[in-house]
Amino acid sequence: MPRWPLQVYSSVIVLLMGCLIGVVNAAEYSATAQIEAGLETDNNVRLVPDDEDAISGYRLSPDFTGRVLTPTLDAKFSLLLDLDRFDDSAYDTDDQDLKLSLKRQWQTDEFGVSGGLKRDSTRTSELQDTGRISNQTVRKETASVSPYWLHTLDQRHSVRADFSYQDVEYASNNYSDYEAMAASFSWLYQLTERTALQLQFHGSNFETDGVFQSVESDAFGLRAGFETAITERLQLNVLAGASRVDTSYLTTLANVSDDQSTATFVDAKLNYSSERSRWGVQLSSDATPSGDGYLRVNNRISTNWVYQLSPYMETTLQILYGENESLDDRIQDQRDYANIEASVRYRLSPKWNIIARYRHRQQDRENQAGAAESDALFLTLRYYPSEMTWSR
Repeated sequence: MPRWPLQVYSSVIVLLMGCLIGVVNAAEYSATAQIEAGLETDNNVRLVPDDEDAISGYRLSPDFTGRVLTPTLDAKFSLLLDLDRFDDSAYDTDDQDLKLSLKRQWQTDEFGVSGGLKRDSTRTSELQDTGRISNQTVRKETASVSPYWLHTLDQRHSVRADFSYQDVEYASNNYSDYEAMAASFSWLYQLTERTALQLQFHGSNFETDGVFQSVESDAFGLRAGFETAITERLQLNVLAGASRVDTSYLTTLANVSDDQSTATFVDAKLNYSSERSRWGVQLSSDATPSGDGYLRVNNRISTNWVYQLSPYMETTLQILYGENESLDDRIQDQRDYANIEASVRYRLSPKWNIIARYRHRQQDRENQAGAAESDALFLTLRYYPSEMTWSR
């Protein structure tokens, strides 16, 4: 499959959004922003057991959001700019994250599309993927688009079609560029006022062309699940299934036979909210594309907790633990990783916040002696300019 320039994807999304917004006669417009400036330090930025690199520096990050809203349309645009400078310039970055989304409703139908362009680096992107950060910043560019269509058959039955496309490019041959596509067709059934059921047929394709090896994986499977409001404050969502994955290898290094595997899929979420606190637990397992050049099984469990100590102070705790390994069990590269973050946010005024955050990360590779750990501290000042709204 030919690789298109990243600008093509953003042009398609912008054109589609423009066409759908253009037919709207009356709309409300809004523009918001937030600006962050802060200091950070990390005692093992590469997350390796030996030869650790410690860095300290500053960060400047403006974030802009625009929105168009009507009774039948909701369109959003956001742009995050992230400038990081450190005492070791090899880790300096200038990142951008552009996101676009649109949802249009008719009497029995709903169409939506989301997508974006993200330019970040392996310093921030690889914990849940390859775990390899390298001794300098490596640019990573991701283009994605995900349209969907929802049709309501009657009060209880609906059908939904989803498609997603992702193109990932690294600025280093130590990582593998790849393309990934996925499509699904779902039947939705409203069992009760609080409970809905889902049956989903799912298929995906993964392709990568490395320097020494090309890999293609095709997957087809079935998933089923439900979502239910256990109480007014407690929500449970579960989707699980399995897929057959056929992988073919084309390599110049050795004669590698093709592989056939079964990949399980689990996505279970339990969320609770009250006036002063929110918490959630998520358990997930899936075969996901990787910068290593093949599909990896990523098993994760995570939890987050937010508590409002006072009208001015809020605390947050996030914990993630994962196990990551190749779907092809002939490749021995299992890795365990964890990320723990705790923060306190204090509201100085309606427009000014100050945030202190601590982060602990660790990983342990099967084929590497010793576990790696890192600790990082962040101090951030956040400013909210006045929101602008208008209509026509």
